[in-house]
Amino acid sequence: MSLEKVQELGDTVIVKYGGKKIALDPETNLDVDLIFVSHAHMDHLLRRPKRPIIASRETVEVAGVRGVRVDGFYESLDGISLIDSGHILGSRAIMFGDGDLLYTGDFAGRPRGFLKSLPPVHAKVLIMESTYGKAGYVFPPTGVVVEETMKLIAGAYDFGEGVSLHGYSLGKAQLLSYLFKSWRPLVINRRVYAINEVYRRHGVNLPTPDLVVDSQDEIKLKPFVYITHMSEHVEKAALNIRFTGWAKAVREQAMPLSDHADYNELIGFVKKVNPELVITVHGFKAELAAKLRSLGFNARPAGGYQKSLDEFQTY
Repeated sequence: MSLEKVQELGDTVIVKYGGKKIALDPETNLDVDLIFVSHAHMDHLLRRPKRPIIASRETVEVAGVRGVRVDGFYESLDGISLIDSGHILGSRAIMFGDGDLLYTGDFAGRPRGFLKSLPPVHAKVLIMESTYGKAGYVFPPTGVVVEETMKLIAGAYDFGEGVSLHGYSLGKAQLLSYLFKSWRPLVINRRVYAINEVYRRHGVNLPTPDLVVDSQDEIKLKPFVYITHMSEHVEKAALNIRFTGWAKAVREQAMPLSDHADYNELIGFVKKVNPELVITVHGFKAELAAKLRSLGFNARPAGGYQKSLDEFQTY
């Protein structure tokens, strides 16, 4: 089979491969044969997919926990393979053919705890995320973030106070559960715990909490470490620490821990893949494409193109 056409509708890319039209992480249902879902974050997951999807089994299971029913899915097809992208449990990049086209979805540029990073396999065409594709978004080593957080928790415990650690209910909260599992008593928000259980079923060694709660009101002891979602403000905790790549923009205590590749990692990934064409999507796509062009790569942001594969070289 061959890669026949690539169509761009904003940040949504439709690939025609082997006679089938496949939409990559579409925001809405489209007139296609298949939908690729890179992972189960709601900005990549259709609430009611009307076509069979290509996704990992873990993504389908997490989708079910989040209320999204998937009637049929494929983990692989003839000439199409999925690669662990390291973003969250079940996140995948997709490769068409033997290096014809690689679409990353959201991906990690470094290992974190039980999570891997996306391996830089060669592809002629690379379609990649650009969440942190702007100079300045460079994150410290994960070990440094963990060490600084450990010191903050220890300081609170010295005074008999609790600490809340905040991350997205899917992805970051599970990583926090893993990285800070040695602290007791460990309290986990029920919304987070439901996802933790999916991770545990798939072999991730997440801790059994001392207490599972619906909100901070159920926490009656101090000190504690409470792992919860981003939107909860925990008045019972001496510190509310939020973990995000956008840490500089958070007014409260925040740590720069991200499940995405940072600026340097995005550029380093392109250098290792060494594609003939890079199409940037989702984020600072224009800025990243401009930087890649300055480095000698044929790169441009996605948006409204429809070309056959042999026409890509004209850009």
